[in-house]
Amino acid sequence: MRIALVAWGYIPVPPLSNSIYTLMNEYKFFLNELGYEVDFIDEKDVDQAIDQINNSNFDFVHLHACDFVGEFNKKLKQKYCFTCQYGYLLKENKWEENFRQAFKPYIDAPGIIAASHETKEFFLNKGYSGFMRMQPNGIDTQKINFKERGNNKAICLGWIQPRKRQRLLAEIVEGKLSLDFVGPLDDPDFQEGNTTQYLGIWSLQQVYTHLTDYNCLVLISDGEVAPLVILEALAAGLCVVISESASANLHKKEFIKVLPDDILTNVTPENQEIVTEAIQEMIEKNQEYRQEIVEYVKDNFDFSRLIKNYIRIIDEFTSFYY
Repeated sequence: MRIALVAWGYIPVPPLSNSIYTLMNEYKFFLNELGYEVDFIDEKDVDQAIDQINNSNFDFVHLHACDFVGEFNKKLKQKYCFTCQYGYLLKENKWEENFRQAFKPYIDAPGIIAASHETKEFFLNKGYSGFMRMQPNGIDTQKINFKERGNNKAICLGWIQPRKRQRLLAEIVEGKLSLDFVGPLDDPDFQEGNTTQYLGIWSLQQVYTHLTDYNCLVLISDGEVAPLVILEALAAGLCVVISESASANLHKKEFIKVLPDDILTNVTPENQEIVTEAIQEMIEKNQEYRQEIVEYVKDNFDFSRLIKNYIRIIDEFTSFYY
Protein backbone atom coordinates (compact mmCIF):
# COMPACT_ATOMS: atom_id res chain seq x y z
CA MET A 1 0.00 0.00 0.00
CA ARG A 2 1.24 3.47 -0.90
CA ILE A 3 0.37 6.40 1.38
CA ALA A 4 0.83 10.16 0.94
CA LEU A 5 1.23 12.41 3.98
CA VAL A 6 0.73 16.02 2.90
CA ALA A 7 2.20 19.05 4.70
CA TRP A 8 2.40 22.70 3.64
CA GLY A 9 6.03 23.45 2.77
CA TYR A 10 7.14 24.82 6.13
CA ILE A 11 10.92 24.99 6.48
CA PRO A 12 11.89 25.82 10.08
CA VAL A 13 15.25 27.46 10.70
CA PRO A 14 17.21 25.27 13.16
CA PRO A 15 16.83 24.77 16.06
CA LEU A 16 13.11 25.34 15.41
CA SER A 17 10.86 22.34 14.89
CA ASN A 18 7.13 21.88 14.31
CA SER A 19 4.98 19.44 16.27
CA ILE A 20 2.77 18.51 13.31
CA TYR A 21 5.83 17.72 11.21
CA THR A 22 7.20 15.69 14.11
CA LEU A 23 3.93 13.78 14.20
CA MET A 24 3.91 13.18 10.45
CA ASN A 25 7.49 11.95 10.48
CA GLU A 26 6.58 9.44 13.19
CA TYR A 27 3.68 8.21 11.08
CA LYS A 28 6.07 7.75 8.18
CA PHE A 29 8.63 5.86 10.27
CA PHE A 30 6.17 3.46 11.90
CA LEU A 31 4.29 2.81 8.66
CA ASN A 32 7.58 2.11 6.88
CA GLU A 33 8.50 -0.33 9.64
CA LEU A 34 5.29 -2.23 8.89
CA GLY A 35 6.07 -2.39 5.19
CA TYR A 36 3.96 0.50 3.91
CA GLU A 37 5.39 2.83 1.26
CA VAL A 38 5.00 6.43 2.48
CA ASP A 39 5.65 9.65 0.55
CA PHE A 40 5.99 12.93 2.47
CA ILE A 41 4.62 15.63 0.16
CA ASP A 42 5.72 19.04 1.41
CA GLU A 43 4.89 21.87 -1.00
CA LYS A 44 3.98 25.50 -0.30
CA ASP A 45 2.01 25.59 -3.54
CA VAL A 46 -1.18 23.56 -3.17
CA ASP A 47 -1.38 22.95 -6.93
CA GLN A 48 2.07 21.37 -6.94
CA ALA A 49 1.01 19.05 -4.12
CA ILE A 50 -2.17 18.13 -6.00
CA ASP A 51 -0.25 17.48 -9.22
CA GLN A 52 2.15 15.14 -7.41
CA ILE A 53 -0.73 13.13 -6.01
CA ASN A 54 -2.82 13.11 -9.19
CA ASN A 55 0.19 11.92 -11.22
CA SER A 56 0.98 9.11 -8.78
CA ASN A 57 -0.85 6.04 -7.59
CA PHE A 58 -1.62 6.46 -3.89
CA ASP A 59 -3.94 4.16 -2.00
CA PHE A 60 -4.47 6.67 0.80
CA VAL A 61 -3.89 10.43 1.15
CA HIS A 62 -3.77 12.18 4.53
CA LEU A 63 -3.73 15.99 4.43
CA HIS A 64 -2.43 18.03 7.38
CA ALA A 65 -2.40 21.48 5.73
CA CYS A 66 -5.29 23.64 6.94
CA ASP A 67 -5.24 25.96 3.92
CA PHE A 68 -5.26 23.24 1.24
CA VAL A 69 -8.69 21.70 1.85
CA GLY A 70 -10.68 23.88 -0.57
CA GLU A 71 -8.38 23.17 -3.52
CA PHE A 72 -8.10 19.48 -2.62
CA ASN A 73 -11.88 19.21 -2.67
CA LYS A 74 -11.99 20.75 -6.15
CA LYS A 75 -8.96 19.26 -7.88
CA LEU A 76 -7.79 16.04 -6.24
CA LYS A 77 -8.82 13.03 -8.32
CA GLN A 78 -9.20 10.72 -5.33
CA LYS A 79 -10.78 10.76 -1.90
CA TYR A 80 -8.61 11.86 1.01
CA CYS A 81 -8.63 12.36 4.78
CA PHE A 82 -7.85 15.61 6.57
CA THR A 83 -6.66 16.39 10.11
CA CYS A 84 -6.90 19.90 11.58
CA GLN A 85 -4.65 20.86 14.50
CA TYR A 86 -5.40 24.61 14.55
CA GLY A 87 -5.11 25.70 18.19
CA TYR A 88 -8.33 27.67 18.33
CA LEU A 89 -10.38 25.15 16.31
CA LEU A 90 -12.84 24.53 19.15
CA LYS A 91 -13.20 28.24 20.00
CA GLU A 92 -14.93 29.80 17.03
CA ASN A 93 -15.01 33.25 18.63
CA LYS A 94 -11.18 33.24 18.53
CA TRP A 95 -10.81 32.36 14.84
CA GLU A 96 -8.67 34.62 12.70
CA GLU A 97 -10.29 35.67 9.42
CA ASN A 98 -7.95 33.57 7.27
CA PHE A 99 -8.88 30.44 9.22
CA ARG A 100 -12.56 31.36 9.10
CA GLN A 101 -12.31 31.31 5.30
CA ALA A 102 -10.18 28.16 5.25
CA PHE A 103 -12.70 26.31 7.44
CA LYS A 104 -15.66 26.65 5.06
CA PRO A 105 -14.71 23.72 2.77
CA TYR A 106 -13.78 21.43 5.70
CA ILE A 107 -17.38 20.24 5.91
CA ASP A 108 -17.07 18.87 2.36
CA ALA A 109 -13.79 16.99 2.91
CA PRO A 110 -14.25 13.28 2.06
CA GLY A 111 -12.77 12.15 5.36
CA ILE A 112 -11.77 13.72 8.67
CA ILE A 113 -9.41 12.11 11.17
CA ALA A 114 -10.00 14.02 14.39
CA ALA A 115 -7.18 14.29 16.93
CA SER A 116 -9.58 14.17 19.89
CA HIS A 117 -13.15 13.25 20.79
CA GLU A 118 -13.88 16.95 21.29
CA THR A 119 -12.71 17.69 17.75
CA LYS A 120 -14.84 14.87 16.37
CA GLU A 121 -17.92 16.20 18.17
CA PHE A 122 -17.18 19.72 16.94
CA PHE A 123 -17.23 18.66 13.30
CA LEU A 124 -20.36 16.56 13.76
CA ASN A 125 -22.11 19.52 15.39
CA LYS A 126 -21.09 21.64 12.41
CA GLY A 127 -22.99 19.26 10.16
CA TYR A 128 -20.15 17.09 8.86
CA SER A 129 -21.56 13.86 7.40
CA GLY A 130 -18.60 12.23 5.65
CA PHE A 131 -16.16 9.61 6.92
CA MET A 132 -15.09 10.47 10.47
CA ARG A 133 -12.74 8.69 12.88
CA MET A 134 -10.69 9.68 15.92
CA GLN A 135 -6.93 9.09 16.10
CA PRO A 136 -5.08 10.53 19.12
CA ASN A 137 -1.74 12.19 18.57
CA GLY A 138 1.14 9.96 19.60
CA ILE A 139 4.87 9.86 20.17
CA ASP A 140 7.76 7.43 20.03
CA THR A 141 8.50 7.10 23.75
CA GLN A 142 11.77 5.31 22.99
CA LYS A 143 13.26 8.59 21.76
CA ILE A 144 12.70 10.47 25.01
CA ASN A 145 15.28 10.40 27.76
CA PHE A 146 14.17 9.42 31.27
CA LYS A 147 15.91 10.13 34.57
CA GLU A 148 14.81 8.75 37.92
CA ARG A 149 14.86 12.19 39.56
CA GLY A 150 14.06 15.73 38.45
CA ASN A 151 15.51 19.09 39.50
CA ASN A 152 12.47 20.26 41.53
CA LYS A 153 11.63 22.83 38.87
CA ALA A 154 8.85 23.35 36.34
CA ILE A 155 9.14 24.13 32.64
CA CYS A 156 6.88 25.81 30.10
CA LEU A 157 7.89 24.56 26.64
CA GLY A 158 6.59 25.89 23.32
CA TRP A 159 6.03 29.04 21.29
CA ILE A 160 5.81 31.97 23.70
CA GLN A 161 2.75 33.76 22.38
CA PRO A 162 -0.49 35.30 23.67
CA ARG A 163 -2.56 32.15 22.95
CA LYS A 164 -0.37 30.12 25.30
CA ARG A 165 -0.33 32.89 27.96
CA GLN A 166 3.23 32.43 29.20
CA ARG A 167 3.51 36.14 30.01
CA LEU A 168 0.59 35.97 32.44
CA LEU A 169 1.91 32.75 33.93
CA ALA A 170 5.36 34.25 34.51
CA GLU A 171 3.88 37.29 36.24
CA ILE A 172 1.81 35.12 38.59
CA VAL A 173 4.54 32.71 39.72
CA GLU A 174 7.50 35.12 39.79
CA GLY A 175 9.24 34.94 43.15
CA LYS A 176 7.13 31.98 44.28
CA LEU A 177 8.66 29.02 42.41
CA SER A 178 11.24 28.20 39.73
CA LEU A 179 9.77 28.04 36.23
CA ASP A 180 11.89 27.93 33.08
CA PHE A 181 10.51 29.03 29.70
CA VAL A 182 11.77 27.47 26.47
CA GLY A 183 10.65 28.24 22.93
CA PRO A 184 10.54 30.90 20.21
CA LEU A 185 9.73 34.31 21.67
CA ASP A 186 6.63 35.64 19.92
CA ASP A 187 5.22 37.88 22.66
CA PRO A 188 6.96 41.27 22.98
CA ASP A 189 5.45 41.76 26.44
CA PHE A 190 6.96 38.60 27.93
CA GLN A 191 9.55 39.33 30.61
CA GLU A 192 11.65 36.98 32.69
CA GLY A 193 12.30 37.54 36.38
CA ASN A 194 14.39 36.13 39.19
CA THR A 195 12.63 32.77 39.32
CA THR A 196 11.12 32.78 35.81
CA GLN A 197 13.99 32.32 33.37
CA TYR A 198 13.90 32.28 29.56
CA LEU A 199 16.34 29.66 28.23
CA GLY A 200 15.93 30.29 24.50
CA ILE A 201 14.98 27.72 21.85
CA TRP A 202 15.66 24.01 22.08
CA SER A 203 16.01 21.69 19.12
CA LEU A 204 13.78 18.62 19.09
CA GLN A 205 16.72 16.51 20.21
CA GLN A 206 17.35 18.88 23.12
CA VAL A 207 13.69 18.52 24.10
CA TYR A 208 14.00 14.75 24.07
CA THR A 209 17.22 14.92 26.09
CA HIS A 210 16.57 17.63 28.68
CA LEU A 211 12.83 17.59 29.39
CA THR A 212 13.35 14.81 31.92
CA ASP A 213 15.53 17.15 34.02
CA TYR A 214 12.30 18.76 35.28
CA ASN A 215 9.47 17.63 37.53
CA CYS A 216 6.52 19.44 35.97
CA LEU A 217 5.40 20.84 32.62
CA VAL A 218 2.99 23.79 32.61
CA LEU A 219 0.72 24.63 29.66
CA ILE A 220 -2.21 26.84 30.65
CA SER A 221 -3.16 27.71 27.08
CA ASP A 222 -6.30 29.41 25.81
CA GLY A 223 -6.63 27.07 22.85
CA GLU A 224 -5.26 23.66 21.84
CA VAL A 225 -6.42 20.56 19.98
CA ALA A 226 -4.18 17.79 21.37
CA PRO A 227 -0.72 19.23 22.11
CA LEU A 228 2.22 16.92 21.51
CA VAL A 229 4.39 18.62 24.13
CA ILE A 230 2.24 17.19 26.93
CA LEU A 231 2.84 13.65 25.70
CA GLU A 232 6.56 14.38 25.44
CA ALA A 233 6.58 15.65 29.02
CA LEU A 234 4.73 12.59 30.31
CA ALA A 235 7.14 10.30 28.45
CA ALA A 236 9.99 12.11 30.21
CA GLY A 237 8.35 11.40 33.58
CA LEU A 238 6.94 14.84 34.34
CA CYS A 239 3.68 15.75 36.03
CA VAL A 240 1.64 18.31 34.10
CA VAL A 241 -0.42 21.38 35.01
CA ILE A 242 -2.59 22.22 32.03
CA SER A 243 -5.70 24.10 30.96
CA GLU A 244 -8.91 22.36 29.94
CA SER A 245 -8.13 23.20 26.31
CA ALA A 246 -4.85 21.30 26.57
CA SER A 247 -6.29 18.18 28.23
CA ALA A 248 -7.73 16.32 25.23
CA ASN A 249 -7.42 12.51 25.33
CA LEU A 250 -5.90 12.49 28.82
CA HIS A 251 -7.34 10.48 31.71
CA LYS A 252 -7.96 11.57 35.29
CA LYS A 253 -4.67 10.91 37.06
CA GLU A 254 -2.94 12.16 40.19
CA PHE A 255 -0.09 13.48 38.06
CA ILE A 256 -2.35 15.48 35.68
CA LYS A 257 -3.76 18.74 37.05
CA VAL A 258 -6.36 20.46 34.87
CA LEU A 259 -7.24 24.12 35.47
CA PRO A 260 -9.91 26.33 33.84
CA ASP A 261 -8.90 28.04 30.59
CA ASP A 262 -9.56 31.51 32.04
CA ILE A 263 -7.65 31.10 35.29
CA LEU A 264 -4.77 33.31 34.07
CA THR A 265 -6.96 36.06 32.65
CA ASN A 266 -9.44 36.11 35.52
CA VAL A 267 -6.75 37.53 37.77
CA THR A 268 -7.84 37.26 41.39
CA PRO A 269 -5.63 36.57 44.41
CA GLU A 270 -7.43 33.24 44.78
CA ASN A 271 -6.73 32.19 41.18
CA GLN A 272 -3.10 33.23 41.45
CA GLU A 273 -2.78 31.06 44.53
CA ILE A 274 -4.51 28.13 42.80
CA VAL A 275 -2.06 28.26 39.88
CA THR A 276 1.03 28.54 42.07
CA GLU A 277 -0.09 25.82 44.46
CA ALA A 278 -1.01 23.46 41.61
CA ILE A 279 2.45 23.74 40.07
CA GLN A 280 4.17 23.38 43.43
CA GLU A 281 2.04 20.34 44.28
CA MET A 282 2.93 18.62 41.01
CA ILE A 283 6.63 19.35 41.52
CA GLU A 284 6.48 17.79 44.98
CA LYS A 285 4.38 14.79 43.88
CA ASN A 286 6.47 14.02 40.83
CA GLN A 287 9.02 11.71 42.41
CA GLU A 288 6.27 9.43 43.70
CA TYR A 289 4.65 9.01 40.27
CA ARG A 290 7.57 9.38 37.89
CA GLN A 291 7.79 5.76 36.73
CA GLU A 292 4.00 5.36 36.63
CA ILE A 293 3.75 8.43 34.38
CA VAL A 294 6.09 6.89 31.82
CA GLU A 295 4.14 3.63 31.81
CA TYR A 296 0.88 5.55 31.37
CA VAL A 297 2.03 7.35 28.23
CA LYS A 298 3.57 4.17 26.79
CA ASP A 299 0.30 2.29 27.26
CA ASN A 300 -1.92 5.01 25.82
CA PHE A 301 0.03 7.20 23.39
CA ASP A 302 3.04 5.31 22.04
CA PHE A 303 3.00 5.11 18.25
CA SER A 304 3.71 1.38 18.36
CA ARG A 305 0.17 1.00 19.74
CA LEU A 306 -1.63 3.86 17.99
CA ILE A 307 -0.41 2.90 14.52
CA LYS A 308 -2.70 -0.14 14.61
CA ASN A 309 -5.74 2.11 14.92
CA TYR A 310 -4.44 4.31 12.11
CA ILE A 311 -4.15 1.32 9.78
CA ARG A 312 -7.67 0.28 10.72
CA ILE A 313 -8.88 3.79 9.82
CA ILE A 314 -7.22 3.51 6.40
CA ASP A 315 -8.95 0.19 5.77
CA GLU A 316 -12.33 1.55 6.91
CA PHE A 317 -11.94 4.67 4.75
CA THR A 318 -11.18 2.50 1.72
CA SER A 319 -14.26 0.37 2.39
CA PHE A 320 -16.39 3.48 2.97
CA TYR A 321 -15.66 5.00 -0.44
CA TYR A 322 -14.45 2.16 -2.63
